[in-house]
Amino acid sequence: MDKASVGQQAAGIERHPERRFKAAFEAYKERELPNLKEEHPGLRLQQYQDLLHKQFQKSPDNPFNQVTIAYDATKDEKLQSLKEKQDAVQKRLRA
Repeated sequence: MDKASVGQQAAGIERHPERRFKAAFEAYKERELPNLKEEHPGLRLQQYQDLLHKQFQKSPDNPFNQVTIAYDATKDEKLQSLKEKQDAVQKRLRA
């Protein structure tokens, strides 16, 4: 990898996951609610939403579970975060 591509990947790391949380949760609810209704028939809508929220907290779709950095992070911090992310992926794929 050359320096330009590493810098571009590091710049793409999420800085404000709270901005995407609501939209990501709505998309997750649309996708998972029919499955949840099949698994747990007869619950009230609020109970389904509570279950969905609990599942979403652990989901990889949750922006807070993805790699994030501070909005004022330095270039070195961005590169370090990117390296940690790549190492975690490699470790996961090797196992």
